[in-house]
Amino acid sequence: MSMRWFCGCDLKLFMLSIAVALGLQACATPPLILPAQPDAAACERFFADMDVRVAEHDATDAAAARIAGFAGLRVDRFLASFAGAELTADAYAAWLERLRLLDETGRRIEWRNLPYQAKSPVPAAGDADALIRDCGRLLVRQMLDSPGRRRRLLGELRAPDEYSTWRRLLGLYALSRWAIVDGVRQLHAEMRAPFLDVSPEQSGRGKRIFYAPPAAPAIGAEQVAAILARSAANPLAIPEPPADQLERLFSAYAPAWAVETLSDDDRIGTLGLDADGKAYLDPRKPSVYRLVSHTRFGNQVLLQLNYLIWFPARTSSGMLDIYAGRFDGLIWRVTLSMDGRPLAYDSIHACGCYYQLFPGEGLRVVQAQDGSEAVLTPMPILARQPGERLLVKVSAGKHFIDGISVESLTRAEQYHWLDYHMLRSLPISGTGYKSVFDQDGLLPGSERPERFLLWPMGVPSAGAMRQWGRHAVAFLGKRHFDDPRLLENLLRPLWE
Repeated sequence: MSMRWFCGCDLKLFMLSIAVALGLQACATPPLILPAQPDAAACERFFADMDVRVAEHDATDAAAARIAGFAGLRVDRFLASFAGAELTADAYAAWLERLRLLDETGRRIEWRNLPYQAKSPVPAAGDADALIRDCGRLLVRQMLDSPGRRRRLLGELRAPDEYSTWRRLLGLYALSRWAIVDGVRQLHAEMRAPFLDVSPEQSGRGKRIFYAPPAAPAIGAEQVAAILARSAANPLAIPEPPADQLERLFSAYAPAWAVETLSDDDRIGTLGLDADGKAYLDPRKPSVYRLVSHTRFGNQVLLQLNYLIWFPARTSSGMLDIYAGRFDGLIWRVTLSMDGRPLAYDSIHACGCYYQLFPGEGLRVVQAQDGSEAVLTPMPILARQPGERLLVKVSAGKHFIDGISVESLTRAEQYHWLDYHMLRSLPISGTGYKSVFDQDGLLPGSERPERFLLWPMGVPSAGAMRQWGRHAVAFLGKRHFDDPRLLENLLRPLWE
């Protein structure tokens, strides 16, 4: 009796061990499929295999969208705007190369962020980078030799959309949007009020802490125009100054910040990842993250300089504050005309919320008549003299911009420059790398309760901090911060 029990138990344990072994084998990551020969089919298989691994490990970089049926290419809204144009052979080749570079950059980041076991058998980062680059170039050469694929790519490519159609349909957007109209009007009135108040700042509020960039030599409009003209001498006429000249431009137009400070939530800091891969903000090192973008205005492509600051949180004003939560970010953008002068300044929070547009000299903002959300335009910003620096004033708690001035600062904390793209791959205590953003381009931990109220507007997780390229900036209608025709549609000369 005891022997029969022992044998039955042993058999069960034996079968269980087999099942566990088979399960572990099924879960193990198979070897990466490497191109034995540098041909298109092998490279496509390599990229497809990499995509599977990246998706399985939630390492997808959301900055640019993959293009179905075109391995090795990705697109953003700016490059998608060229798809309907009549491109010369040189312009088409240059455009394809930019799509390839978007993919190469994204893949290198995704590869770096993969856990080590998912990269076998290519342990060296340099080898993987070279493989990604070489395969991408090979596939682009194939595209250049295929008129049919060119027609399909140019004819079918569409800009990605940050609005969810099913949310709007399920939430009866056509009706529920009217509940938001008055809220937007009240918000704009609140944000505009400080610009209309000409009285001195009230006492008793938090003190202003000033943050200034490193000192830099002044640069005039003529010099800026020359830099832009030289750097736009390419088939797509896209101004892309070399690193040293771009540094001069970033330094020349960098704002100083005057942040009303009531708590540590109002301290500018630096984002990092802890040992568990969760984001935190270190306020001991005030930093400004920089990013280049482009817009189209008429028949020109214009350079945009983006400056982003991060705060630990938006402070809650009470138990029912649905807009409060961890992390808050503010983006200030300068768009440069080809004559070397700012066309306009605009700003959003890193959630895409609170869009504001400050037209440059000689321009005004026009409001759309299609029922889309009104644009808040508190004031124009007149031309500055060389050496003058804009001071962007920021309120405590909500971190709204509540004033713009030109001032000479004698006492200010110096902030540090950081590349925005480093946020796409940060170290985790020596064990690997990870993006601060998830595969949907959202910053985990920054979710806001407002998402439960505003989901019928079609913006996923409204209020959460977002990666560049994922910023919807209106609840009524559709509007994207990186829409290449955004400023063209909103700005007109004063005399029109």
